Amino acid sequence: MSAKSHHPTYPANLQRNPLAGTIITVDGPTASGKGTLAKTLAQRWRLKFLDTGAIYRAVAYSVLAQGKAAEDTAAAIAAAKNLQFDFKHKGNNQFGVWVNGAEVTEAIRSLEVGQAASIIAINPTIRTLLKNYQVEYAHHWQNLVGVVLDGRDTGARIAPSAQVKIFLTASLEERARRRWLEVQSKGGNSTLEHVQAEVAARDARDAPNTLTCPDAVTIDATHLTPSQTLEKAIKTVETKLGRHVPPAPAGE
Repeated sequence: MSAKSHHPTYPANLQRNPLAGTIITVDGPTASGKGTLAKTLAQRWRLKFLDTGAIYRAVAYSVLAQGKAAEDTAAAIAAAKNLQFDFKHKGNNQFGVWVNGAEVTEAIRSLEVGQAASIIAINPTIRTLLKNYQVEYAHHWQNLVGVVLDGRDTGARIAPSAQVKIFLTASLEERARRRWLEVQSKGGNSTLEHVQAEVAARDARDAPNTLTCPDAVTIDATHLTPSQTLEKAIKTVETKLGRHVPPAPAGE
């Protein structure tokens, strides 16, 4: 699972990639909006992006596709060891996930896969296996173009030396509402109450790995729009780096 084997290298271009040399971590609980924020930051400054949760979802997807249960530890560890995972930029700041050569970008976003991923992610053996990929990915891309990591413990465990660490959160009710709207938009018929119960259960499972750092800046997005959240994040980045960082030029 070498990040270097999947991606080309090229020299840093500070006009094209104004945050080359920088790692930004965006952590927080489920449905807090951290994925949207991290992707938007990646688009703004042409950063390499990694949704660390997608790796765990990919393992969960592999386990479920074999007809196994997420609680089947042996099956989950085997899937993590043998996983052929790739995370590709598809253009227009759209990012796709491939598992064993097949695109599974939408499939791994199902509620079933998400719940299975949170069960699998508790296993320390699996976390160690997948951590190595994430660490290598971050360090490989840091000096080339800069990188933003989206997860729950990236600031504490994956990139503890990151220059900018953001912890994005929101109330349980607001996060459940957002997840419910997402489910509805995909044709799901779960009630808001059911989704809130699922989010609360997910929080409980994810608690040991949803970590803040003393040097992280917490942004509570309960009452913020995505654009307001982005504005606060940009100010956080510029304050931490001590300089204004203009957007990268448009275009591929």
